[in-house]
Amino acid sequence: TLSASETITEGGSIVYTATLTNAAQTPVTVTLSNGSVITIAAGETTGTIAVETSPNDVYNNGSTVSTTITGATGGNFENLVPDTTPAVTTITDSVDNTGLTLSASETITEGGSIVYTATLTNAAQTPVTVTLSNGSVITIAAGETTGSVNVETLANDVYNNGSTVST
Repeated sequence: TLSASETITEGGSIVYTATLTNAAQTPVTVTLSNGSVITIAAGETTGTIAVETSPNDVYNNGSTVSTTITGATGGNFENLVPDTTPAVTTITDSVDNTGLTLSASETITEGGSIVYTATLTNAAQTPVTVTLSNGSVITIAAGETTGSVNVETLANDVYNNGSTVST
């Protein structure tokens, strides 16, 4: 028979266990419908394999995986008949909590540029656009965690001894 982890989170591993009713006299090779192969050692009744699942997919909120035994050889049994009942695993969605912070150049000279940098806590899977209150736009490319934009400031103003910019 075949059993599998009942529930896992995206990116985790499904552990498949093949179980014989009698101990094998020679190694038994069990082939699964997903292409995996479990080997049950001589003298044993079980064998396992761990199969990795895909990492978090923001477009998929979980799923189920159904796997069966497609073949079994070895063991020196008179009659080895695999149970084809599927082993089903529920894959739960892993929550992708991503934070965004904004930082800027602390001090610049009049007429210089302020560099605004947006930083994500997790890499973007698609481009992320951040629009600042001054109208400037920062784009964080897919696969990246940061993006920046340069904003020019006004040249020297003899009537103004410096200022603070807030965006």
